[in-house]
Amino acid sequence: MSKIDLVLAIPTAGMVRMSFAYSLCGLVSATAARGMPTRPEATLTVCMDIVESSVIHTNREQLIKRAIDAGKTHLMFFDDDMTFEPQVLEIMLGRRQSVVCCNYLIKTANPEFVAVGLDGKRVPTRESSTGLQPIAYSGFGCSLFELEVFKRTPQPWFLPKFIPESSSYTTEDNPCYERIREAGFPVYLDHDASKLLSHIGSRAWNWKECGNG
Repeated sequence: MSKIDLVLAIPTAGMVRMSFAYSLCGLVSATAARGMPTRPEATLTVCMDIVESSVIHTNREQLIKRAIDAGKTHLMFFDDDMTFEPQVLEIMLGRRQSVVCCNYLIKTANPEFVAVGLDGKRVPTRESSTGLQPIAYSGFGCSLFELEVFKRTPQPWFLPKFIPESSSYTTEDNPCYERIREAGFPVYLDHDASKLLSHIGSRAWNWKECGNG
């Protein structure tokens, strides 16, 4: 029987919303009560790790490094501005893929989805969207990795890129997923898990706001 030794990894600046804390407690308690029915051939061990600082990409880099050093097999990022249903974990682990991420709305006045396809266009999650879709990248807000991915992807993993035209930097997600794909790992978007998330700002954004169909 295979073994999944999972870290729930939370990179944070130190303050979290109660809705995030409630989601995290729900996921942990549900997993402890029910186990992992989508993977009966595996034993599941779950722990939590947190790195707190104002530099998000440093937090992520350290969380991955600590998980590898501790001999863990999987890591799941939960950003502290997300809410989620407990089922996201069993859905995403049940995919049996090295990289599975979720889609959610960017917190802007005219929200658009964070996931970007292999064609460079934003990928929507609609009522009819289901299953896995290969993509270029998405956000890390709710994302699952086999740690073998980072063992075979050279550091730095989360280094943003500089954009000379706008004198600005990218977020850390696009460059990281680009490095992961260059190392030979496809990146999959899980539409079913994505429907169980909201992105918390001054209000909560979720997948339904960009229309259905």
